[in-house]
Amino acid sequence: MTFKTYIVGAFASVLAVSAVSAADLPIYKAPPPPPPPAFSWEGFHIGISGSYAGGVSNQYSQTYLLTPGAFLAIPTSTSFGTSGYLVGYQNGYNWVFANGLVAGYESEFNYADVRPTNAGSYIGVGAGSRLQWFGMERLRFGYAFGRFLPYITGGLAYGKVLPYGQQWGGLYPTNQSVWQGGFAIGAGIEYAILDNWTVKAEYIFTRMKGASSANLSPFTYRTGTGNYLDTNIARIGVNYQVKSIGALIGMPELGL
Repeated sequence: MTFKTYIVGAFASVLAVSAVSAADLPIYKAPPPPPPPAFSWEGFHIGISGSYAGGVSNQYSQTYLLTPGAFLAIPTSTSFGTSGYLVGYQNGYNWVFANGLVAGYESEFNYADVRPTNAGSYIGVGAGSRLQWFGMERLRFGYAFGRFLPYITGGLAYGKVLPYGQQWGGLYPTNQSVWQGGFAIGAGIEYAILDNWTVKAEYIFTRMKGASSANLSPFTYRTGTGNYLDTNIARIGVNYQVKSIGALIGMPELGL
């Protein structure tokens, strides 16, 4: 047997022993990646919404002959159906509790065009109220089912209203508009389509005081007092969820 044969045999023996030893070693596997964090409703949100709005404008009017307070002739109470839309934005904050309950606060402001639909041919003062601007400050209470959040809501409603109708063929001037307050109550659902984006649909009922007005004609003096302006709001909206104050102002390293 030559020296070369000895070298080859020894090398082969080393490889065989190494293979057997490697077979006895445990196989190392990398740990699985951590599961993604569960979605949380906690934090700030800001978004936009669009709404259909309609309801009832109730007006009480009085017609005096010749001068105010003299010869009261026609006291009437008239209701007009209203219809229109709202477009605006909202922002707020949600707190999440260990049992899945979610409490939140939401503020919003909208441009509105909600006016009587059957007052165009009505000749006289107090022919309803038109809603021109609209806002709400509300609390929300819901229960989170993962990314699905049903809730109820209620709070303060306010808006800019003005008399609407015809008086001797002309619309009432908009400088008679005033800010009115009232209440809001409703319910909705919100769903997180992405970690930071949610969509929502909600219904809200509001009641505010209507607009008041007066008009002097050659033979009569008419006054109109808004009893109430009820509005039903059906809305869809989109929110962007901001998980911290630092992220809200563009400085996530704050960690607040």
